[in-house]
Amino acid sequence: FLRCPPARLADHDARASPCLNGPMHSGDDPSRRVRSMIRGLRTVLGYEAYSAFRRAARASQTEAISAKEFYHYASNVLLAGHPELLDEVIGTFPGDLVKHELRLLRAEDVMTQRASSSCGGSAGTSPSYKAEVLGNGLVVLRDALDVDAQAWLVKAAFDAGEANGATDSRGFYEKVTVSKAELRRDGCNMGVIHRDGDGEGENNLGMSRWRDGDDATGATGSDETSVRETTCTTLRLNQGTRGRVILGIDKFPERLAELCLECVSLAQSATKTIPSMNPTTTLVNFYKDNAQFKWHRDSEDLTIANTGHAPPIVSFTVGLSCDFAVKKEFHDTDHRTIRLNSGDVVLFGGESRMLVHSVLRVVPQTMPTRLRGRMLYGRLNVTVRDIGTGVIDETQFPAYRVYYNGELAADQV
Repeated sequence: FLRCPPARLADHDARASPCLNGPMHSGDDPSRRVRSMIRGLRTVLGYEAYSAFRRAARASQTEAISAKEFYHYASNVLLAGHPELLDEVIGTFPGDLVKHELRLLRAEDVMTQRASSSCGGSAGTSPSYKAEVLGNGLVVLRDALDVDAQAWLVKAAFDAGEANGATDSRGFYEKVTVSKAELRRDGCNMGVIHRDGDGEGENNLGMSRWRDGDDATGATGSDETSVRETTCTTLRLNQGTRGRVILGIDKFPERLAELCLECVSLAQSATKTIPSMNPTTTLVNFYKDNAQFKWHRDSEDLTIANTGHAPPIVSFTVGLSCDFAVKKEFHDTDHRTIRLNSGDVVLFGGESRMLVHSVLRVVPQTMPTRLRGRMLYGRLNVTVRDIGTGVIDETQFPAYRVYYNGELAADQV
């Protein structure tokens, strides 16, 4: 396209480029397609930027710069606002070898973008989804989240919950460098323990399992062998066998609130006993399979706590399964146990809002095969709440302390 005569390049009007109004097709006349692409470039870039773009493309054709260098330049200019125009530039580029390399680079970008932006499907779209109504205001949505949505939630939680360098919020874990001896002694309290055959090497958090002979620190050079053999970068949870943090819903991408409301809608379709809610806060817990728990209630505004109008708790499970138990009062000797698997969502609101509950155990060797390598070994629990007019006392972290009208609510977590 850069070999068109200057007179042809100057023949430009203000009409919108066809390549901006719809995709071009491989069967289109080649010269017509080139002219259309040129009009599109000049429309969106303007004269000076287009001239610079043209010079860069010519440099690539004459091998003054590599195809990779030209692709990075072109993608920086066009990818954010006009990806279809970038595709046309690549499709009309002269020279089969260079065009082939540009297409490979573009395909890599597309795959990376899909992997990083995929939030999975909407809640309840999994083929195995079903809703179980266990009581008034108590619903379990089985397989509500597909695998991609689960992996997205893991990444979002760990992105929001990292403590390293955080100045305006607390996290539930930090990355630390430890010795082999420390790892053997305290490994159960760190995030590097991989069992259940869930893969070797790096996971999606960029932290590695320690293995003899591995360079877990990233050090190079034979004079640093002793460092490589005795240290690794790993994850330390802030509560020993579990990590915990309380965050506003705004610390997460908007997709979390959307998922939460989708789950509320699904539960309301199954029973009329689930009230509506406005997601305001999140409680993130990441458990190892030896974590300890206690019976508790989640605090609520006393003016609605024991009514049928209390907004539901929405609790997501990803990773290892758990046995979740509920009962009406602390002194009750009987309780109901509910097995929650990865992708399940439990909601309790209305008449069930003040249920006493606990995780009796995290079940070993239940990590879904398709999540191996996409999250650390353990159970991630993200609980979303609507605390209404309540105010969280952040000085009491990691305890969850909520004040209503200046008074501390009872039954704190």
